[in-house]
Amino acid sequence: MSTDFQTVVRTIRDLPPMPAVAIKVLELLGDPNVKYEKLGEAISADPAVSARLLKISNSAFYSMKRQIKTLDHAIAIVGERTLRSLVLAASLEGMNKSYGLLEKMLWEDSIGCAIGCRILARRLKTADAEEAFLAGLFRHLGKIVMNYSDPEAYRSLAEAAYAEGLSTSELEDRFFPYAHPVVGAAVLDKWNFNRSLVMAVLHHEDLKIDLDDEELDGEALLRLTATVNLAGHIGLKLGIGQREAAEDLDILSCSGAKILELDEDEVENAISEVQEVFTQNRDFFIG
Repeated sequence: MSTDFQTVVRTIRDLPPMPAVAIKVLELLGDPNVKYEKLGEAISADPAVSARLLKISNSAFYSMKRQIKTLDHAIAIVGERTLRSLVLAASLEGMNKSYGLLEKMLWEDSIGCAIGCRILARRLKTADAEEAFLAGLFRHLGKIVMNYSDPEAYRSLAEAAYAEGLSTSELEDRFFPYAHPVVGAAVLDKWNFNRSLVMAVLHHEDLKIDLDDEELDGEALLRLTATVNLAGHIGLKLGIGQREAAEDLDILSCSGAKILELDEDEVENAISEVQEVFTQNRDFFIG
């Protein structure tokens, strides 16, 4: 699989580098004795990421009791695992070369799924909440990379999907050599993210997880990937990052809901919570 990912990466016309601030923060978080001051210095090297991090950490989504005004305070309050998620989220938003309506929709789709995954993981006990957040955040990384590497082709793809009443996933092979799950997984592999996250992104649509994989806990990975799949469908139903809401979409019949063996009440309650939390926190993450 690694060789295949290398081949995919070589076909990408213009591969975005992993944001420098994210590389530095992840490196520092690997040191169990790292000081908050060092983390603050690394994040402050990118003013845009710093501003987004402070804004997000003050959202109701992270349930802070009082306003956070400094990076050191934010780091001390949210903790290292949540800090990792926030820095990656803030960095991903700033990865686009331009930021028009299409890029805004891609970002809203990504952060909406990340929020949905974190809510579902906690509510349904399906996965670790922070790992689920990242899996949701990176679920459509392939689309972001496609748009970054060939914006003209991606815009044509988006326009064709709208004109023909189809999803962009159904038309990707008309404009690109690889589908977005493969591209996203290949880039995460290139960026040295853990294999479970890479596999969750690769299989978030087909859910074809190898339960006998000796290197990974197949059952746990399947539940994580099902959580991402479910959050993605909820986002479609609510119109998060979409031109319009797919109000008639039957969430109970989606693959993720089936694998997690959810009933109608559990699905309806999950949809309501995702809608409420996303609406309440949208302005902290987007714009």
